[in-house]
Amino acid sequence: MYPAPIARERPGARAYVMAPSGESLTYAELEARSNQVAHLLRERGIGPGGTLLLVLENRLEWPVLVAAGMRSGLYVTPVNWHLRAGELGPLLAEAVGDGASCAIVTSARCADVVAEALREVGKPALLLSVDAGGDLEFLGDAVAGLPETPIEGELLGARVLYSGGSTGRPKAFRQQLLGVHPADAPARHAGLAAKLELAADTVFLSPAPNYHAAPFTFQLITLSLGGTVVCLDRFDAERSLAAIAAHGVTHSQWVPTMLLRLLRLSPEARARHDLSSHRVAFTSGAPCPPEVKTAIMDWWGPILHEYYGASEGYGHTYVGPHDALAHPGTVGKPLSGSVHVTDDAGREVLAGTVGKVWFAPGGSVYRNAGDAGADLRSVGDLGRLDEDGFLYLVGREGHTIISGGVNVYPTEVEDTLLTHPAVADAAVIGLPDPEFGEGVAAVVELTVERAGDVSGAELIEYCRERLAGFKAPRRVEFVASLPRLPTGKLNKTLLRDRILSGDSGATGEGA
Repeated sequence: MYPAPIARERPGARAYVMAPSGESLTYAELEARSNQVAHLLRERGIGPGGTLLLVLENRLEWPVLVAAGMRSGLYVTPVNWHLRAGELGPLLAEAVGDGASCAIVTSARCADVVAEALREVGKPALLLSVDAGGDLEFLGDAVAGLPETPIEGELLGARVLYSGGSTGRPKAFRQQLLGVHPADAPARHAGLAAKLELAADTVFLSPAPNYHAAPFTFQLITLSLGGTVVCLDRFDAERSLAAIAAHGVTHSQWVPTMLLRLLRLSPEARARHDLSSHRVAFTSGAPCPPEVKTAIMDWWGPILHEYYGASEGYGHTYVGPHDALAHPGTVGKPLSGSVHVTDDAGREVLAGTVGKVWFAPGGSVYRNAGDAGADLRSVGDLGRLDEDGFLYLVGREGHTIISGGVNVYPTEVEDTLLTHPAVADAAVIGLPDPEFGEGVAAVVELTVERAGDVSGAELIEYCRERLAGFKAPRRVEFVASLPRLPTGKLNKTLLRDRILSGDSGATGEGA
């Protein structure tokens, strides 16, 4: 993402808009402010190969900081700002303690947690807040009077994203620094961008936290093309529709839980907002239940696309609206390279057989540092290919439940639970069972409207009516919220440990 050429050609074009406040940046403003931050970083010793770590909510400073890092040869590293100090500490330690220069930018809301986490790991070369009045140096004061023109020797930076890994502990995946000028940056996900018709006239709604992989990536793509990002300060179903109408949004990105909450809006709430500008929507982050896709396209028309890929960036699949309806449940075919499904011995299995999913990487230059060497790469997902080559995901390696000698794949049960009108979010895990080895357990977050209004027994029966009996949960616990990884995916390892220790935060239970 390099705003300079767009600022020259269309200085007054909108680059970034915060919703619902309407605060915005033109490309000329984004160019000037990101240059000032780049000068600050250079003056404070944060040189190429260093780290710019963002512990920050969705706000207008976000694209300025990202653009500054991406034009300064830095590793731009967004971090989940909801983390507590004990969770944040290991992430900061890796950035501060690796011997490279590091700048951390945070906000008044997160400053105390950042300070507590840093007590154990040491201070970075530069620590700033986007808010004035606190104990930290204020970004606005730090850049005052600095040049609004580019630094000398601009270099393309790289993104760092965190994956949960097999243990649930976040692991950093750094894309390689390419050593080129930002103006010469290769297109990101060019095949996917073409499928989604992203272009200079795109107005992209980003309703999710910016530290998640998909919002971060698609904001970069949109701004690289000269489009407009409309960023929600936090997700809310009706405010999302209001933003589409108010800003003429053409493209939007969602996770399945968001789509469910949109579908649960009343007919009156849906009708209040003109969505005629909205021509492309896409979902990622977790497989989207077929019923949800169908319902969204009944409402919006056949505009919902889906792609599957991991934060590690090993590969991606894509499915368009019409193929999604013809092949319910698929996450599509690979956009580049190839997808393989193998058994435990590494042998490819027949179509229709569940196994471990592997990507043979395509030709993308945006590879992670240290990725060279392996022909096939996996993130531990389980799935199957059909006769036409479409991929279907069924769960994660290590999350498969073996109950009475039979495999139960949590994704199928979770998808069923999520169709219940009282369920806002659900995680299905295996717990020790003296008779069956493992028993199927569901941990459920209810909607605000139905909290306390549905029993575990009701949800168990709901699943039994729609699934084979052995797949239905034997136990249901209700929680106020489910733990998630920095990627946005459910942290089932942590959840299972909490339940086994009796510290799940359960608000009720049913069997």
